[in-house]
This record gives sequence, structure tokens and C-alpha cells, in this order.
Amino acid sequence: MRRIGETVDAATAFLGAVVASVTLFLPVTVDSMSQSTPYRISSLMNSGPRGATIGVIVAVAVAVLVTTTTRAVTGWATALTGATGQMINHFAVPDAASADLLTTQNYIDSVCGAVLLGALGAVALRRPLLAVAFAVGGVGILVFGDLAELLGIARDPYSVLETPPRWSIGLAVILLVLSTLRNMTRTVKATTPEVAVELPITPILAAMVLALVVLAGSEWLGRQYTKAPDESHAVEIGIVVAATIVAATVAAMLLPGRDGVGVYLAISLSAAVDAVGYEARPGWSLLVLIALTAFGVVFSAQLPSVALAILLVTGIVAFALVTSTAASRVGFAAISAAIAVTAGYCCGTARPRSAPSGVLAIAALYLPSAVSVLPARNKEWRDDVAMHDSTPGRTALAIVIGSAIGLFALRKLRPRSNPNANGQSESEPLADI
Repeated sequence: MRRIGETVDAATAFLGAVVASVTLFLPVTVDSMSQSTPYRISSLMNSGPRGATIGVIVAVAVAVLVTTTTRAVTGWATALTGATGQMINHFAVPDAASADLLTTQNYIDSVCGAVLLGALGAVALRRPLLAVAFAVGGVGILVFGDLAELLGIARDPYSVLETPPRWSIGLAVILLVLSTLRNMTRTVKATTPEVAVELPITPILAAMVLALVVLAGSEWLGRQYTKAPDESHAVEIGIVVAATIVAATVAAMLLPGRDGVGVYLAISLSAAVDAVGYEARPGWSLLVLIALTAFGVVFSAQLPSVALAILLVTGIVAFALVTSTAASRVGFAAISAAIAVTAGYCCGTARPRSAPSGVLAIAALYLPSAVSVLPARNKEWRDDVAMHDSTPGRTALAIVIGSAIGLFALRKLRPRSNPNANGQSESEPLADI
């Protein structure tokens, strides 16, 4: 019976992470907006990355609050509240056509999804099986990339179906109710004293620095391309890449021990996937890619290596440098499988010591990047295109190199042998997966 209950909790952690990640990855819903003004449409499109930025900060803040309690039900009930709020938001205005209303709805959706992600991560990352399920669900949508075919999203820029679908939110709510009831009496070891007067705010500061700098840099770079679309903007790209690495370094230094490893791997992986680009995949391939992601997580438990994780990410970037996802079906399938395994391996290798650090690493995957705003990112290498643009690949490579240097410095500044105040190794993972 206990094993069945653990399986239910793992399923809840997985589906909850999927719902939250889709929420941060895509706008809530867009109906027919062909009559809306360009300003309002632009505002709606900007609400995606801005909503993700808000979501990162809220998710980490919620995780910090949940980890201060010894009662597991607090985290499950908070996650249930977030999912319920999200379901109400999706049913509140089912057929909205106003871009202004949709923008507000998207921000509400991001906050609710962030509450779900942060609370669920705080409880799931303390238990090995749930940690694996949460990690796979959290990176799964990034691995799958384009959800157009899976969710039935039309290729019309003014027609995007509801994301995540209502049925997935409803199922998540049902599972969260079961897990909340099952964990009513469970107690866990709090990461901070139960009667502590002060909250550990450094993870929240780390989330704010990383999210706000990355958002500001990407939006600024996007405006430079809008003003002069035919120029190279190499200097501007370099500035944004440098700002991203500096922000990641500050965030890593604010996190305990070597938890900053997850931040560096997240921004590197996100940039690499953005450089490859997103193409439609058949729905059935989601199961294969999720299985490969889970394999990567499990494999990292046997052979964890930050150097190997960076090497795998570099391999993805190398693909983006020489070709694109449209080059061939075989190449597309191969790089999709490589991304899945790499994402899983990076999750398992990060192995944070605190739950808020793990939540930050997962949520950071859905922040905009210097690569995501490049116009060349969506160009396909076909017979009628004279030359493949390697700018996205070179930009991603710069981020990966900067992250590798940051990881090397982090390992030197935070030796594995340094114990914390409780005598616990700084590198000891929260859940040994």
C-alpha cells in the first residue's frame, strides 16, 4: 500500500511539473485577435517571457516558504491551491478575444503555475522517486519543444489554443487532492529551524537577479534587432551574453554550496535548445523523449559529472552551428534524442542541496535567452537558402563557454570538503537520485 501511495505522489509530482512548465513556456490562450491593435498584440506576446520571469521569482519564494515547515501537507496543499487557481483562471474567460484581457489572464496563469511549481518542488525534491518524477516533468516540455501538433495549435499567429489544456490541469488537481490527503500526517526535516524568525532570502535574491537581468537583456537585444534588422549586432549580443553569465554567477554565489551548478547548466541547456530551434513533432514521440529524459536522470545517478554535462550541451550547440532541425529527418530525430538525454543528465548532475535551488534551476529553463530573440533562430537550412546562419549557435556556444568557466570557478570557491554549520557536506544532494 505504501508503494502505491508513493507511486501516486510521483505521478502527481510529474504531472504537476508538466502543467507548471507548460504554463511558463507558453501563453495561456489566444483566440481570434485579427482586429486587435499591434500594440495590444505586442503586449500579449511580451507577456510570455515576462510571465516566465515573474514565475521564476514566485516559484522560488514559495519553495523557500514551504521548506521552513516540517509538515509535508503544507507543500501539497499550497501546490493544490496554485493548480486550483489556475483551473479557475482557465474557466473564467474561456473564449476571450481581447489582447488586454488575455495578457492579464496570462500573468495570473504564470503566478498560479509558479505557486504549483515552487510548492511541489519543495516537497518532491526531498524524496528520491518524487525528485526524479519532478525533474523529468520539469524539463520534458523543453525537450519536446514545439507543442503545436501535440496540443493542436494552429500555425496561425493569431490562433493559439489553451495551454496547458484544461484536462491536464483538472487531472493535476485530482492527483494533488489525493497526495494532500495522503500526506496529512507526514513530517519532514525542515531545511531551516521551525521557529526561525528570518527566512533564507538568498535564493529569492538569486532568482530575482537571474530572472530580471536575463529578461532585460533579451528584451533590449530584441529592440536592437527591431531598429536595425539587417545589422549583425555582434557587440549587443556579446553584452547580453556577458550580462547573462554575470547574473548566473551572482545567483550561483548566493545559493548554498554548489547549488549554483544547476543555474549554469540551465542557462546553457536553454540556450543550446533555442539555437537548435523548435519544429513540430508527432504526439507519440513525447513518450519516447520523456523516457530518454528519465534515462538521462537515472544515468547521472551512476555517473554524475559536471564536465560531461557541459560536453553533452556543447554537442547540441555544435549541431546548431553546422545545420538546423530542418536538415533531415534522421538528424532531427538524433538531436531530439540527444537533447532529451542531455536534459535528464543535467538535472541529475545538478543535485541541489536545497529545494529552492532545485526549483530555480528548473524554472530558469523557461526564461528568455539571448538566442531566443535572434531572428535567425527560426531560419531553416533548405535548398533555396544560400547559407546557414550560425549566429544562434555561436551565441549559445558563448553562453556555454561562460558557464563552463563559472562552473570551474564555483568548484574552486566551494570545495566539496567544506561542511556547513550543521556538519553536512556542502555538496550533499537534497535527494540522492
